[in-house]
Amino acid sequence: MQSCPKPPSIKFILSYLIVHLHFNLQAPAGDGPQTEDRYMVYSNITQKVDHFGNYSSTWKQRYQYNSKFYNASNGIVFLMLGGEGSISPPGDKWVRDESITMMQWAQKYGAAAFQVEHRFYGPQENTPFGKQDTESLKLLTIDQALADIKEFIQQMNDLYFKGTNTKWVTFGGSYPGSLSAFYRETYPSTTIGAVSTSSAVNVFVDYYGYLQNTEANYRAQDKNCATSMATAFTNMQNLFFSGTAGRGKLKSKFNLCDDFDEQNLSKAKQFFFSNVISYFQGINQYSGDNRNTATRNGLGIPKACEIMTNTSLGDEMDRVKLVVSENIPYGNSCFCSNLTFISIFYIATRSWIWQTCTELGYFQTTDYGTNSIFGSTIPIDFFSDQCIELFGPDYTLTETYRRVDIVSKKYGGATDYRGNKVVFPNGSIDPWKSLGLLVGNSDNDIDAFLIDGTAHCADMYPASPNDKPSLTAARSRILKNLDRWIQDALSPTGIAASATRRSGRRRFQPCT
Repeated sequence: MQSCPKPPSIKFILSYLIVHLHFNLQAPAGDGPQTEDRYMVYSNITQKVDHFGNYSSTWKQRYQYNSKFYNASNGIVFLMLGGEGSISPPGDKWVRDESITMMQWAQKYGAAAFQVEHRFYGPQENTPFGKQDTESLKLLTIDQALADIKEFIQQMNDLYFKGTNTKWVTFGGSYPGSLSAFYRETYPSTTIGAVSTSSAVNVFVDYYGYLQNTEANYRAQDKNCATSMATAFTNMQNLFFSGTAGRGKLKSKFNLCDDFDEQNLSKAKQFFFSNVISYFQGINQYSGDNRNTATRNGLGIPKACEIMTNTSLGDEMDRVKLVVSENIPYGNSCFCSNLTFISIFYIATRSWIWQTCTELGYFQTTDYGTNSIFGSTIPIDFFSDQCIELFGPDYTLTETYRRVDIVSKKYGGATDYRGNKVVFPNGSIDPWKSLGLLVGNSDNDIDAFLIDGTAHCADMYPASPNDKPSLTAARSRILKNLDRWIQDALSPTGIAASATRRSGRRRFQPCT
């Protein structure tokens, strides 16, 4: 057997170990034309640590500004909201790669383009208090993040657009998509509209629907693929529970760095299976997106199912291992998997886990039935135990339910959203779609629809000759909304005309 190379960094291991927790919008590859340095500003502003309390402390929030296409006579400004990750390169491509959808529209409308980093997701020196202990993370809330955006827009108006009647539009995908919608709902006077792509606005604790949707997507691709996956995970569970010899075989087959913890087999099982399942989740979540060369050339559900149904590649477990190996981005054929989260304390993922424990939920369990192809391998206590271990005994599952319910009632979720002039595109094979706003409301100028055959945030990535017609149509539909908001803002008569148009439109229905 090939010896296992030096394991990847702790950050890499844990980003894959808890990918089921992540709602992350992956940065595009940056293959398109890049804006020249002379048009780019990389800087920061001073923000309050606490917009609603007595803290006098401040922190430096990073942003990027692309002025290349800006037409001052119109004052149109696009803002890409940062989320659960740094905006450092390659994350800056959202405002530097001119093939990105938002940047294409910035060129069309002569818009300035900004990206702003979310609190507690940048470098340590650009984080409130410069640390991520529980007391500091109490200032990591949706309310504080939205207030940051409001202050950011005001400071940018004063710094770059003094005397100009600016018309801001917020953009976001995934968690930032939710922020885009929540911001429009909370501070409507500061923007003219919002694009909220693949946003799980319906915050939910036990989101078994993620893996339920994932399973349905593999079944729809090829029922034999799903059958092979089910057989593999059943055999893996049987090996795990067959004793130390069986667990030794699993360790050897999957090239684990360490033995299973024989003193805590329940947690060892959960970490192992969540790690393996996370690859099938990630493959589904960005299946077919024009994110990079791999996804552009077919990396996704079809490729995974080709492997899982090819009996010449070994038994079902061998094929699962091959799917995992072919999707390890650091380029080694040997996979070292860490089975603990000892070092979670030292990485940015801690901030995201905090948000899931205290406001969002999104626990991606296998609690949707005994016939799951993944088995009953990831119960809800896998997540709730992490909340307690990382943040203290007060952060119980009961407390998570209580806090998430507060957020749901405050912002309305998918059924009682109270904003206006927002478009909500979602992918039909995106596992997050069940938490999205899927039905439009013409009275509030809310357009919501499913993009047939696409996954997470597909409309945000650069257009490709391989795009499905449904994706091309979706971008046109988003643009039609954007154009109406801009024309309304530029022309006083356009406001009345828009109201007339809206009153005659039918309520939108989700695409199928």
